[in-house]
Amino acid sequence: MHRRYEHANIPIEILRTFVCVVEDGSFSKAGHRLNLSQPAITAQMKRLQTMVGGPVFDRGNGGTPLTALGKLVLSHAKRILQENDQILSLGGATSDSRPLRVGFPTVFAEDFLKLLASNGCGAPLTFHCAHSVELDKGLADGYLDIACLAHPPPRTDELDCDWTEELVWVRSRNFVLSPGSPIPFVGWPGGPQVQPPVQALENHGAAYRVVLTSYDYSVRVAAVAAGIGIMTLPRRQVKAPLVVARDYYLPRMDPITIGIRSRANLPANERAEDVIRLLMMLAPKETEPQLRVTNSSV
Repeated sequence: MHRRYEHANIPIEILRTFVCVVEDGSFSKAGHRLNLSQPAITAQMKRLQTMVGGPVFDRGNGGTPLTALGKLVLSHAKRILQENDQILSLGGATSDSRPLRVGFPTVFAEDFLKLLASNGCGAPLTFHCAHSVELDKGLADGYLDIACLAHPPPRTDELDCDWTEELVWVRSRNFVLSPGSPIPFVGWPGGPQVQPPVQALENHGAAYRVVLTSYDYSVRVAAVAAGIGIMTLPRRQVKAPLVVARDYYLPRMDPITIGIRSRANLPANERAEDVIRLLMMLAPKETEPQLRVTNSSV
């Protein structure tokens, strides 16, 4: 949470979107120029208004006329963008050399970083590691270009490719559940990965209680390793000191989908395809996910 004594930073991409909206006279035209969907433009402008403390557009008059605050923000935004572009030009950067923004889920962070180190990628990249809901929202809002999603949220646009992973219960080697006690569950209520195990427990009629919640994947793993409770993981991600739990009281888990999704209107280019193929290497060796060609992907 931002505090008054801390600095807040407005992302350059939001300022660039704002200037484009003003110059083009509409959200849709700016979205076409920036290859962003209109909902993404809207989300960025809402965030800008929250950060500057008021409306920048006078929507009561139709179109995109600026409020007094908006005119002041525009003046500063243009100067900031000019300075930003001049700094980039010092190193020979061009306007089309913006790094691709890549998201990957916490559960595959270690594997993806190893792949990146061993295989590399010709495209300049920036990375964001988070839960799939946050990553998918980043795609929709235009803050990410490509993301690998565990149990991807349903959307109307298709995935670029997908595969399935076997999901298993995991516990510490010495974990023992006392007879008649509810199953102690470790998870994060806001994450999509918690839905399959909770649904399976409820369908099985098993008594359970949530003993620890954390947004941090490493904290959840540490809690299970300490014997506080159990959780689910893709079988390939089960590593010491965790073991697969085969106890009779645990319901069988259905496989989950892992998908790669690119943001709407992402231009087709070799850079994006290279990134998607790198993410596809996260799939099990016995699986060969095929890259689909859609209107919203490469």
